[in-house]
Amino acid sequence: ELNEAIADYNRAIKIKPDWAEAYNNRGTARLLLGELNEAIADFSRAIKIKPDLAAAYFNRGTARRELGELNEAIADFSRAIKIKPDLAAAYFNRGNARYKLGELNEAIADYNRAIKIKPDYAAAYFNRGIARMILGDKQGAIEDMQKAVQLFCAQGSPRCQLAQEMLRKLQQ
Repeated sequence: ELNEAIADYNRAIKIKPDWAEAYNNRGTARLLLGELNEAIADFSRAIKIKPDLAAAYFNRGTARRELGELNEAIADFSRAIKIKPDLAAAYFNRGNARYKLGELNEAIADYNRAIKIKPDYAAAYFNRGIARMILGDKQGAIEDMQKAVQLFCAQGSPRCQLAQEMLRKLQQ
């Protein structure tokens, strides 16, 4: 189905070559297929056509993070946030990239913003709890993991069990 979507976007782009959203959507399909460099090219083209398309920066950041280009990913997530300050997922993903770089306090700050925008963001509580644990804030980590368990389980997420296991380890 993704290949069919790409073929559809190819036809749409042929008809309307300045349609930024078509490039962004084709890039998303390529991202899902693991065609990261092609996806980045599509997102970059969308940005060139429409520099205020937050989704294209966000998606390019996601692809760059997958490639291990963490600083570039952070720059893209930051640009998406500048355009759309209420994009909780951009804070979350920027936090994940910062976490991978060992910038734990900055990651926590991003998780805080994601949670402020979306108070039921279970994964943000989970990841913030892990970062707090590493920094030695055991009580903060336990509180975050309790909230992650509550939210994941209430949302029917398969991550509920993982969060419960992590909480048990923290409480030992």
